[in-house]
Amino acid sequence: MAVLILAGCGGSGQSNRRWQTVTRQGVHFRAPADWTVTVANGRTTAKDGASFVQVATFPLVHPYTASLFARVESELAIRMAEVAKRDGGTVRGHRVVVVDGDKSHSYDVALRDRTDRYTFLLRGKREFLLVCSADATVCDELAASFSPA
Repeated sequence: MAVLILAGCGGSGQSNRRWQTVTRQGVHFRAPADWTVTVANGRTTAKDGASFVQVATFPLVHPYTASLFARVESELAIRMAEVAKRDGGTVRGHRVVVVDGDKSHSYDVALRDRTDRYTFLLRGKREFLLVCSADATVCDELAASFSPA
């Protein structure tokens, strides 16, 4: 499985935030308007200081279908526990969210002074990993606005 990156989601939201549409490398999402967008190593990142959102796409060996949703949860939970342990944190929570119309698994990993949010959209033979290291408003917007381009 692919290497995961660190990110975080926590803090206060900003309801009057302005947004930019990011369309790169086959993905589409919204990020704060004043953040800088870069593409490197197959990842599209919007960043401002230590805060960022990132989307990476990975191939799946076998096609994913919605009927596998419950079965993949245990594999993703193991991956997230490994990431948390490696970085000195803990998995704080799991929830099911809807991303681009599909049920997706989302995990919060507590690391020192922040909480990282990892959301997995599995579709066909692709995994889309949405990572957020920002306030909850930004993390929620990433998941709500994401779609393959």
